[in-house]
Amino acid sequence: MEITDKKYFMKYNDAAGRKLRQQTADFVKRAGVDLSKTDEDVFRQLSFWLGEAEKKTIVPTEDEIVRGMLAYQTAFQKELTELNFHEAVFYLSEILEGPNKKTLTVSYRRTAVAIFNGRGRRIYKPPETEYVTALMTSLFQQIRQLLRQEMSLSEVFYHASLIHLKMFLIHPFVKNNMKAAILLEKWFLAEKLGKVYIKLPSEKYYCLNKEQYNMNTLIGTVYNNVDYDRCLPFLRMLPESLKIRDIGTDEDI
Repeated sequence: MEITDKKYFMKYNDAAGRKLRQQTADFVKRAGVDLSKTDEDVFRQLSFWLGEAEKKTIVPTEDEIVRGMLAYQTAFQKELTELNFHEAVFYLSEILEGPNKKTLTVSYRRTAVAIFNGRGRRIYKPPETEYVTALMTSLFQQIRQLLRQEMSLSEVFYHASLIHLKMFLIHPFVKNNMKAAILLEKWFLAEKLGKVYIKLPSEKYYCLNKEQYNMNTLIGTVYNNVDYDRCLPFLRMLPESLKIRDIGTDEDI
């Protein structure tokens, strides 16, 4: 399935899309009138939740939070392109020592990866390394196509969630695929609906609902047998993040 496909849109619109107009209006109002927080404050909180979602149990370090803030600033200031996406991913990645650190942290993976459950059993195998670059190139070609199209509010959220799901299933990096997929999803929203959507607290929602996220993203055991007929529960998650009214972290207490 391609991210441009509208096969599931009518079901999605019936399930979640019809409430979006009021929910997004409420979000934009909250994001625009909260004068107590600068963009930097918001990016710090979002970066914290992004790290929490990816790491599960380890609190993000100050260095990780600061580099996450740089990723958000990249998305906030620059247009969504594959090159700019790689710049943001570099900030999200671990800083590795040695001459190959950029290859290891930013380039698409050159080694096999898999997703395992808590007992060490493999539950999902992404595509082989030789297909990753072509799949990501195709993904960004489709993103460019979507960016040029006129869309309803519901269609924007539908395609944003498909972008997130598709990138996560490709798993193009050795690490930080969830981080990158969340940021890419929001970046698309910001391009279509306005930069304020970079501030959408989807990170917190996904983090607080990580078990559901895991269930909803793993809709097949290998990339080639993914069953997109099961994608609707995941697509419905992003609109739920519009309901979060406080993006504060434990650090704010």
